[in-house]
This record gives sequence, structure tokens and C-alpha cells, in this order.
Amino acid sequence: MQTAKGVSNMVLAHEIIFNSDFQVKPAAPPEGSLEHKVKEIMHKAFWECLEAQLTDEPQTYGHLIKLLAEIKETLLSFVMPLNVRLRTQIEEVLDLPLIQQQAEKGAVDIGQLSQFIVMMMGSQCAPCRDEDIRKLKEITEIVPLLKAIFSVLDLMKLDMANFALTSLRPHLMQQSVEYERSKFQEFVEKQPSKESLFHEISHFIPNI
Repeated sequence: MQTAKGVSNMVLAHEIIFNSDFQVKPAAPPEGSLEHKVKEIMHKAFWECLEAQLTDEPQTYGHLIKLLAEIKETLLSFVMPLNVRLRTQIEEVLDLPLIQQQAEKGAVDIGQLSQFIVMMMGSQCAPCRDEDIRKLKEITEIVPLLKAIFSVLDLMKLDMANFALTSLRPHLMQQSVEYERSKFQEFVEKQPSKESLFHEISHFIPNI
């Protein structure tokens, strides 16, 4: 297992370095597979539960708080550590304890929070996502908007990962020869010697 993992890492590193078209792509279960069906059912149940929490009386905000926490974490991951002003703004607006207190009093302005999130996404996204951000601004219903926000955030994560690969590729190329040599040496060293291999096989050879 460890050997197979090592070989996979070597192949992946080689692909990243020498294939300029290599990109990270979303991991999705095959269409029609059991995993795909289960994932669809779980997602559908989650969003239906959120809809119920926000429309039933009295309103509850458990799912919403969890969503906002995940969105906040994702937005912060997009912002450079040195951009203190923007990070502080995200921390202040998506202040989860404060939002929780507001929720308990039924005073959460979800629309305003959503607008802020979309604005932050627009400031951090790649140009290819501008159209997605524009479409988000046109959605007026809260649950469909939150659902769409998560879809676009997933795309932005991929954009960031691929940008990082592109940025690192020149450096990786400089290190590639030494890296592949060291990994190949590790691979060779983990292979059984002829003596140990014969010793293992000898247990299965009947005495004549």
C-alpha cells in the first residue's frame, strides 16, 4: 500500500510539472452510483431542513449558523494573512457569537449577511467567476441564494488550487529531477530483496 502511494505521488508530481494543462477538478461520484444517490439525498434533506427552520414558526437558526461558520472559514482562506483590514471586516460581520445572540432574539438579517458574503466573494474571485457573482446578486430567495453561494465557493476553491499549481510549477520544475530521483530511490529500497522474496515463497513450496 505504501509503495503504491509512493508511485502515485511520483506520477502526480510528474503530471503537475510537465503537463501545463493539468488542473485540479471537482471530485464527484459517478452519475447513477450509490454514492451519488446518497449524496443527493443528503444534500436535498439538508436544504429542505434549512428551509423549514427559516420558514416555520418559531424560526430556528441551527443550520444557518453552521453554514455561516463554513462560509466564514472559506472566505478567510481566500484572503492573504497580511490583508488585516479585510480579514477583520469578515470577522466582524460574520461574528458567529453575535449572530447566535441575534438569532435567539429573532433579529438576524440574513439578507444583509448574504449580500456581504457575495460582495466578499466578488472581491476575491477570479475574473472567470464574475458572471457567477452577477447571477448570485439576482437571487432574492434566501435558501436558493445560500445554496448557490456554496456552489460558487466550491468553484473558487478549485480556482485557487489551480492558481497555486500554476504559480508553483516553475519552482517544482527546478526541484523535479531531485524529487523524482529521491522518490524512485525510496521505491527501490522498499522492494523486497531476492533473498527475502525467496524466503517468503519457500513457505509455499512443498518438501519433496
